Amino acid sequence: MSPPLLDARNLVFSYRIGGRSVRVLRHVDLEILRGDRVAIQGPSGSGKSTLLYLHAGLLRPESGHILLDGVDFARAPSDDLAALRNRSIGFIFQQFHLLPRSDVLENILLPSFYPCETARVTDADRAKARALAERFGLGEHLPHLPNQLSGGQQQRVAICRALMRDPDLILADEPTGNLDSRSAAQILEHLRAVNAMGKAVVIITHDPEVARQCSRVYHLRDGRITTVEGAGETPGGAAEEDAPAETGVRPARPAARPVPFLGEIARHLRLGARLLPLARENLRRNQARSLLTMLGITIGVSAMLAMVTLGQFTKRKILATYEVLGVNRLGIDGWPNWELKAAERLGVQFRQFDMESDLKPLKRIFPEIRLLSPLVMAWSNEVFFGGRSLSDKVRVVGATSDLLEITDARLLAGRNITPYHVERKSGVCVLGYEIAARLFREVAPVDQMLSIKGNGPTPYACRVIGVLARVESNDQWRDPNYMVVTPYTYFQSQNGKWDSRIARFQLEIRQGADIERVGKSIKAYFERKYGKSGRFNVGSDAVLIAQMKRFLNLFTLMLGAIALISLVVGGIGIANMMLVSVSERLKEIGLRKAVGATSISVRVQFMVESVALCMAAGVAGLALGFVAYQGAIYGATRFVKQLKCEWVVEPAAALLSVGSIVLVGLASGIVPALKAEKLEVAEALRAE
Repeated sequence: MSPPLLDARNLVFSYRIGGRSVRVLRHVDLEILRGDRVAIQGPSGSGKSTLLYLHAGLLRPESGHILLDGVDFARAPSDDLAALRNRSIGFIFQQFHLLPRSDVLENILLPSFYPCETARVTDADRAKARALAERFGLGEHLPHLPNQLSGGQQQRVAICRALMRDPDLILADEPTGNLDSRSAAQILEHLRAVNAMGKAVVIITHDPEVARQCSRVYHLRDGRITTVEGAGETPGGAAEEDAPAETGVRPARPAARPVPFLGEIARHLRLGARLLPLARENLRRNQARSLLTMLGITIGVSAMLAMVTLGQFTKRKILATYEVLGVNRLGIDGWPNWELKAAERLGVQFRQFDMESDLKPLKRIFPEIRLLSPLVMAWSNEVFFGGRSLSDKVRVVGATSDLLEITDARLLAGRNITPYHVERKSGVCVLGYEIAARLFREVAPVDQMLSIKGNGPTPYACRVIGVLARVESNDQWRDPNYMVVTPYTYFQSQNGKWDSRIARFQLEIRQGADIERVGKSIKAYFERKYGKSGRFNVGSDAVLIAQMKRFLNLFTLMLGAIALISLVVGGIGIANMMLVSVSERLKEIGLRKAVGATSISVRVQFMVESVALCMAAGVAGLALGFVAYQGAIYGATRFVKQLKCEWVVEPAAALLSVGSIVLVGLASGIVPALKAEKLEVAEALRAE
């Protein structure tokens, strides 16, 4: 004799109600053979539906065993049970449990979607579903929704769904309980036809007429099988004494093999891609609620993109304005450390900057440097021309041709000194506006000879080759209107050793470079090179711009935080909607699990719905944000003439916005997804 299709031994099951255990099944033995037509009969509350749910793997027994296809329901992992339900069991529910927003064809096809990890709905599956519908008289109703069908037609849809995977075992829970006599007779005839196909059919019923049409009838009372009609033996457990109520702890199941983290992520992504059409369809069926929920995310994302972009745009424009004023210039001073101890006066000693070994290599070491000029300066100077002299505030400076460009000095007449003048130590100079105006009243200063008396024993002369335009300055020590700029090589040749040393150099940093970082790096470079023998200082408006950067970064951060709050509020709205959706779809979730959906597929389905909702809202938010900040920039150009309208794309803001969309989608979906995943199938199907 072939082994039974389903073999249940010593089944015990209790419900937990109010903290106490209520025994429902007491040591039940039952077996179903292939091709059997079996009825389980008993009064209400006797445990019939619970026994059927145990046979379907929708509940687990406290103790005992249920074997189907070699799988023990008591110990099998949840995913294995889901696969078994999908492959080997067809369940016909008393309440039909059809998806209310899906048509007849989609309801029949439902088992073909699972398990989502591997299943594909093919044309062959659709053809089979149509053939089943034709066979059970539903061919004209394929596009209809369940609420457009009679009770008998809905039950026939449930039968077609149960047969979709061609299972060996059909479990029917009170299949005629909600039908009139005519529809009930038709359903029983269909079940006899299914049994004639070689399927084992188990029918839960309280109707003796239905039970008499089965080859074997198990009578259940108070959780025990009392008699079996159509069999010559007394089922095991019928005379056993009640065992003490058990704790409800299930036997330990084999530990699942750990999946690598990246592999688990890849699995979720693959499953999410397969479930995306289903998620899209579910959202489409609740368009009004979905659109209202999306509004919060759309506003949040648009605010995030617009505010962060405008913050960065404002920061760049303000810093560019400061750079025009000279905040991208650095002045670096160096002098010997006179406090150095005798024991420390070893190795390389710093005396002054050397043009060849110290300054020229800097451009190669620090590519952020655009222009560089040494500065040598005498503080006590007097200039003469045509019997006139000027000494108050006069500063004679030795530099290279880069100095005028570094300081943004504009020539009013003549030309700048050149590298040739520096190399040849030419006696030429460029005068500040006030010196030219006071000394050269009757003649043009260009090509005139100017006499200079410095700290040296004798005066020296230079030929004027240029005059600087007047500038406003509050600098009492280096007023550019009173400067005489000469090649530093010529200055060194005419002044004493002390005045001729290079103790300072001026440089300009390329636009966009971090001037504060560059200044600190150059200082650190000389400190490593000369150790304690030198003292180095970085003097510029870099401190001002660093403070301005910190303020603007804080300003941008505050704008982003405000936008993030609105985004979080939108995310909470989506989480609330998804939680409501879980509550409204309890029976749907239970049904999907009953026909083969694994826990991970239920979890991923709700996560995908949440992320899809956020992504759709986020795309609209990105477009709205782009329009908003471009409109703000255009509006600003109407009031600020120096500001030009331009197309602005801030990659960091766009990436932050897209990242926020994904994170909010995941965060808002995780709680509803976990709630849906943990639902017990039987409880979900019984939910009102």
